Amino acid sequence: LSKILDLQGNIQVCCRIRPMSLKEIQSGGKNVVESLSESELGCFDSRNNKWKSFAFDKVWGPDQSQPSIFQDVEPLALSVVDGYNACIFAYGQTGSGKTYTMEGVGKHNNYGISYRTIQKIITLLNLRFQQQVAAASLTDENEESKFQFDMSLSMLEIYNDEVYDLLSSLATSSSSAEERKRNARSTGEKATLDIRRAQNGKIEIPNLTKEPVQTIEDVMELLKKGNANRATASTDMNEHSSRSHMVLAVDVSSGIEGQPKNNGTLYLVDLAGSERVRKSKVQGDQLKEAGHINKSLSALGNVMEALDRKASHVPYRDSKLTYLLQDSLGGNSRTMMIVTVCPMDGAYDESVHALQFATRVRRIQIGAAQRNVTSKNLEETVKSLTAEMKALSVAKEKSEHQLNSLRRDNTRIQERLQSMSRARSKTQTDNRTLDVLRKNNQEMANRWQKEKNMREAQADELEKAKADLRKTQSQMTKITRERDGLTKKLEDKESALANAAQEVRRAKDASSAANLRARKAQIISSRAPARAPVAKLSKSSPPKSASPAKAPTETPSEEVQEIRAQVLELLEKYDKAKVGRIDIIMEKFKGKESLLVEKMKQRYESGGGAAGEAGAGATGAGAASTNLQRRSEMALQRHKERMQKRLEQQAANKK
Repeated sequence: LSKILDLQGNIQVCCRIRPMSLKEIQSGGKNVVESLSESELGCFDSRNNKWKSFAFDKVWGPDQSQPSIFQDVEPLALSVVDGYNACIFAYGQTGSGKTYTMEGVGKHNNYGISYRTIQKIITLLNLRFQQQVAAASLTDENEESKFQFDMSLSMLEIYNDEVYDLLSSLATSSSSAEERKRNARSTGEKATLDIRRAQNGKIEIPNLTKEPVQTIEDVMELLKKGNANRATASTDMNEHSSRSHMVLAVDVSSGIEGQPKNNGTLYLVDLAGSERVRKSKVQGDQLKEAGHINKSLSALGNVMEALDRKASHVPYRDSKLTYLLQDSLGGNSRTMMIVTVCPMDGAYDESVHALQFATRVRRIQIGAAQRNVTSKNLEETVKSLTAEMKALSVAKEKSEHQLNSLRRDNTRIQERLQSMSRARSKTQTDNRTLDVLRKNNQEMANRWQKEKNMREAQADELEKAKADLRKTQSQMTKITRERDGLTKKLEDKESALANAAQEVRRAKDASSAANLRARKAQIISSRAPARAPVAKLSKSSPPKSASPAKAPTETPSEEVQEIRAQVLELLEKYDKAKVGRIDIIMEKFKGKESLLVEKMKQRYESGGGAAGEAGAGATGAGAASTNLQRRSEMALQRHKERMQKRLEQQAANKK
């Protein structure tokens, strides 16, 4: 792990996306920042419907818990035990989750990086102490060579560009900055602290309270006291807005007694959030605080830009914050920046600004950190420095040798390039001719390819047309077969219908003939008693006729002739249209001639209809024939309906 961190000479940048709060969801806010992978995230700009992606060393999504985040931070934080300086600072707009990431809350064990880091350092130091004790007991070493460690903790805040000690006796949870200054003047002390550079070249803060700690309970008590003394306020953008930069410093010294010790310092920095006054709507003292916060963060941005450009001058002294973090940003330290972003669309511009700043910080290279080892005496230090100088001299000689070799190679390459340039100038005309030929060849090839593509396209269209034609012909053939089948079926049905109609007509004619014969038989039977004597006389007479029924027609009686004359007279007088039917009427009323005369007189002489009663006998005689014809027509109609339903059912089955 140390080798990996040594190779990473740049500032490690991680990003955490906080989840949307219930209030933001209820207000209709939309999520515009999403984690794309473990090292990349995207921001959606709803104004132009475009995504912007950013890449970092690690990206934590909204579903990441506090323990999982600490697992990624743990290697860098624990390097302080091995004698390295380390710095972890959280950057982002107000309300984006910086304080929660660094400090956390005790509920449900959601402690942040600060608490978990110190707890892990204490656990690791105690573990090494126990391992050393166990190793000493196995090797029978003296107790004087036991493992020793010291750990101290200090907390400060930079409020309105002034440094205040959060663990000082002057700091109370209810006292403001002005009250601290008044209390300090009354006791003859100084409320604010100065930042200076020590003789060894390190940045230090004189008179800063450093409390020794041995257990995690001591740490919790100090963290509680320091956080209570920190300046906070409520704004429209954050209910618990930090109004100062808080720096938690952990000094660790460990090693075997009598041997050089490892000295390391870990800075855990919770920066105040940048804010826009028109959104936070702060006034009075809070407006002044916002101005100092934005000024210090702007100075931090200028320092990062200068480091990115590798400028000769880096403006560390423009702000107390950058001056305090000088060793962490550009010195002997392993540094990690955690940028926190708000995923809501209303904070899109602030989130993109923070991500762009973090991208610029990620490019900064501060070099590999060196261990802080306290030498046993000055002689060992001189020896180590001398050996390092010798190694550097050897590396320098090797580099100079490589540089001379590269120069010779460069000279040879330049000579070859000059000779090639001269040869190229001689063949310039040939090259032009070749270029023209290549151009013509390319044009011909393009035309040929274009024509080929056109032919292929035409061939494809022709094949497609042929396929469509074959398909259409197949459909037409199928339709023709279906039509022929339907035509044949229709002809069969029509033939069957004609046969049925012919059978109906034959049945109708047969029925009419039968009715007529029955009527004649009825008339003949009704006249048989009156003509019986005539029949007997005819037997004694010579055989003039074979049929006895024809005798009355050939020799009608005088009474019948008289009745006939009366009927004819009535018809000529009242209904001349029926004069021609006199024979038919007399035939129908044969044997009932007297009844016919009475009915006609009753009808015509009493003013009744002329022909209605005269034809009553004919109407009664044809009633049976009319009923039979009506039944035949109804049977024919039902047969047609059944045949039509069968045709429709067969057509539906074929579909």
